[in-house]
Amino acid sequence: MKSLQLFTDKEITIKELVSNNSGLHKHHFFELIYVLDGTGIHNINNNRFEFSKSDVFLLTPEDEHTFEISTPTRFCIVDFTKGFFVKNRRVGETKADVSDMYKQLEFIFHNHHCVKGNIVSNSDKNIFKALISQLIKEKDKKQFFDEIIIQDIIFLLLHLIARNIQENISLFSKRENPKSRVHEITTYIQQHIYDSELLKISSIASHFGKSPDHLNRYFKGETGSTIKDYIIRYKLNLVQTRLKFSDLTISEIAGELNFTDESHLNKMFKSAFSKTAKQYKNDHKQ
Repeated sequence: MKSLQLFTDKEITIKELVSNNSGLHKHHFFELIYVLDGTGIHNINNNRFEFSKSDVFLLTPEDEHTFEISTPTRFCIVDFTKGFFVKNRRVGETKADVSDMYKQLEFIFHNHHCVKGNIVSNSDKNIFKALISQLIKEKDKKQFFDEIIIQDIIFLLLHLIARNIQENISLFSKRENPKSRVHEITTYIQQHIYDSELLKISSIASHFGKSPDHLNRYFKGETGSTIKDYIIRYKLNLVQTRLKFSDLTISEIAGELNFTDESHLNKMFKSAFSKTAKQYKNDHKQ
């Protein structure tokens, strides 16, 4: 097995396996796995998925996995380590910066269960292959601007993964209920969860060409929940992710997600999960 570290917040490695020697295990953070060559079985949470060249897997901190190798296999693996989730402040800046990549990972984390096994469709495999190839070249060359280019490549890979997850959810939703627009509404909410203006019922209703009352009645009839309740619950799920995987303070998380203040967030969090945000954070320290 070969392992090469690039830099602290994202580790890019090329690993070679001729047999399963890792055992069932978890990673502390997120891991993107691209199959360069080889075949076998990828066991994720006791679900077995065949893999072959160009397949892509995204593992979250909740996942246990191992490999059963059929033919010698090489992987390109991107590990998002804890440093990736540490707030990055410019000199003199007081507001915490939560990167777009982090937000993209949040979306993937909260929706990846909708895709089983390989997460990239055949139509995107060529562009994924080209991006991974360039990622490896940048890692090996150590040229000027390589870290910026690598960051941009990974950003694009995450967008592709998010799009594939979104398309998969959409196809499933249309098969289950072709006339339902609930998926479109929840997608809109998730995509604009940081924008309080666009999350107003009036803004959502306008986007879908409905009156606020009509949209609310429709959404509740389809889901059993009001739009407001859905927004609050999704925000609280994001709060859980932040508390577990970032070093943001509770006050900073409250600001990012447009709660009135830390007290308001704590009140909502305790109502939903029977413990304060601070208690939850302490329970999930890595």
